Amino acid sequence: MFTVKDMDLAGRIGLLKTKSGPIETPSFLPVIDPARQELPLSDIENAGFNQVITNAYLILKRFGDKAIDLGIHGVLGFKGVVMTDSGAYQVLEYGDIEYSQEAIIEYQKNIGSDIAVILDVPTGDVAYEEARLTVEETLRRAREALELIKDTKPLWVLPVQGGKYLDLVALSAREAAELPYYSVYGIGSPTVFFERYDLSTVLDMIHTAKRILPQGRPVHLFGAGHPLVFPFAVALGVDTFDSASYILYARDDRYIVNHGVYKLEDLDYLPCSCPVCSRRSPGDFLEADRAERTRLLALHNLYVIKNSLDNTKQAIKEGRLWELLEEVSRRHPKALEALRKFRKYYKYVEAQTPRVKGKIYGVKVYDVESLWNPKILRFRLKTLTILDSLLETVESINLAPLAGSEKECILDIIDTGGSMKIYYEPFIGIIPRELCGTYPTTQHLTPKTINWPVIEDLVNVLRILYSKARARGIPVTLVYCERVWWHSILAREASHLGVNVKVEC
Repeated sequence: MFTVKDMDLAGRIGLLKTKSGPIETPSFLPVIDPARQELPLSDIENAGFNQVITNAYLILKRFGDKAIDLGIHGVLGFKGVVMTDSGAYQVLEYGDIEYSQEAIIEYQKNIGSDIAVILDVPTGDVAYEEARLTVEETLRRAREALELIKDTKPLWVLPVQGGKYLDLVALSAREAAELPYYSVYGIGSPTVFFERYDLSTVLDMIHTAKRILPQGRPVHLFGAGHPLVFPFAVALGVDTFDSASYILYARDDRYIVNHGVYKLEDLDYLPCSCPVCSRRSPGDFLEADRAERTRLLALHNLYVIKNSLDNTKQAIKEGRLWELLEEVSRRHPKALEALRKFRKYYKYVEAQTPRVKGKIYGVKVYDVESLWNPKILRFRLKTLTILDSLLETVESINLAPLAGSEKECILDIIDTGGSMKIYYEPFIGIIPRELCGTYPTTQHLTPKTINWPVIEDLVNVLRILYSKARARGIPVTLVYCERVWWHSILAREASHLGVNVKVEC
């Protein structure tokens, strides 16, 4: 049903099989309103979306039994994969709906949904006690639905509720993981946080749920429809998304870009070369009639969404997802805040990150956030773990800046008696001679200008080495070049701690 083809961090490229065909994940499902769909589904399909989501509750109200006769694919005029929501959004916005869960479940089965959702109770942004009740009621309904969904063709989605209350999200996920017949898990109620760019709260929700849910099943994030969201959510293990953002923004003359949203009237130029924008100016949009302008903006918005997900997939293939997160984090302060939150998720993310991929790419490092790239931090932790054993038979230590290439490391491996050669390098930390050349000690690209927090980190790593050496009575000599500003900082710190310093450059 779900096959993982590639991974990086906790992000994965997968294949989700449905009765109407496969979906390659990560993927986005545009929300479709069959009663008011200004962007034809043919345009959506031509833009590269072979999967959509619509609302079974609204279909039932507007089409009734006619949708059973036509099937959901017939109602929409769409041959791809159709996911149906149950009406939970209406519950969140307006209170209980007039149909029972049994009626909504049977209707989704009868109209031929490929992926279907039980009638859960979204949490939203409410007080704790009310949030707890939504979790309990959703779980009660999930158990109640078991007899209705077993041995049926749709892939059934069980939403995890709890909102910003992570203990409730954990409770919901634990109980959900124990229930049979559910093929997909959903993470509910993020929309209220997305509306105020509170990406960090949503990431906490995802991380809490994903640590508990079975890794072999896909996870859907409801209501996520902006390019800033996708790389971070995918990096924590989300596989599919849905939103009506593309059309809602278009109706309000809003133009999605990678770092935010513009009002069309504020644009002098179009910062996009998608098929919609490459031959148009902002004036061309504004001069079009309302229906055509909405259609064009919605189509552009979908192209930007697809581009974000395609970039995320390519980053997974190359093992560069962390580097993509660093890039995206500079697009909005809330995105930078989200990246820094990944320190909290490190153990979970590192455990999911493959140690070996088919093609190895050098690591690009930029700033202090690069220190938390699992490929970097994994080596640093390994070095500190084995440092005590390496020092057991050492008579002295010579510290020197890393010369550069793997070949130079190999040439430098000569017998030095009881002296141990250790290299130092910003971002990487300390590199025992025996490990020099192993990934990523010489397979990384560093900027010439290095910011102070990165040097401060290296100082702290060297302090650990000095302390361990001093405890064993091992003398240390630091070799440095006084023309390199940060070398001089290391030398002053070493002298202050009683370490020998030597100028060579």
